[in-house]
Amino acid sequence: MAGPRDWEVYEPRRPGMVRRMLPTLLAFAVVIGGLAYLGGDLRELLGTAPGSPRSAAATHRLYQETGPVGGRCGTLPKDLDADARTSLKALAGCLDRMWAATLEQAGIDYEPPEEVRLVAAPEEAECGIDDYDWAGIYCPGPRVVNVLIEGERAFSMMFTLAHEYAHHVQEVSGIADQRGSESFDEAWSRRLELQADCLAAVTLRGVAPRRLESLRRLAGRGSGADEGVEAGYRQSHGSGASSAEWMRRGQEGGTVGSCNTWAAPAERVS
Repeated sequence: MAGPRDWEVYEPRRPGMVRRMLPTLLAFAVVIGGLAYLGGDLRELLGTAPGSPRSAAATHRLYQETGPVGGRCGTLPKDLDADARTSLKALAGCLDRMWAATLEQAGIDYEPPEEVRLVAAPEEAECGIDDYDWAGIYCPGPRVVNVLIEGERAFSMMFTLAHEYAHHVQEVSGIADQRGSESFDEAWSRRLELQADCLAAVTLRGVAPRRLESLRRLAGRGSGADEGVEAGYRQSHGSGASSAEWMRRGQEGGTVGSCNTWAAPAERVS
């Protein structure tokens, strides 16, 4: 018989409706729980995980809306090795001018780091005091660049400064905000670090190109450090070969767009 359902005398309508809706409610709960649990996998499927050309970091406007980064610095001393601190301070001023002009092209206000700290020991740094050995470190909270002054390799320290400045640019521009879920921590870190290597090469390509090429070849050969430390470093920063390749791209390309590690396949950021 067509028409509304005839309800039994001992079957109240409300409990029947709940029973009918229960499968739908359970399915909805499973979907929501799956979204929360799968996080990173779903981001990968949706194209928002690191390595996807559709992710926010891979489509940042800096890649399309900026041209060549100014690669010359007339205020650097002729002898870079004469006084490392003098060279680094002069380079910091150049980097501020380079990045301010570049980010302006994309309508992004550039703010210099709160401090550029040249330290004689890790204990003098703003952060990273308990981390394993480092040549430089960027503290995103207070936005402080730290560079360890050691030896007489002025250009190596200059590259470190340019690398940490690149982290500052990633922070100021918002590229560094695109953090993935926990399952993507190492992938995110490698792309961030290799991009900083590339951007450092972009800014130093006109300062001392031959020294930059020598440093790039050295990176490609690896540091020969303790195997345990080296393995951990590769996981978070990428291999020497990957670093050398992204440095080459930055030196030859000269643009932020040439350093889009976020859209590169996994083997390019290993």
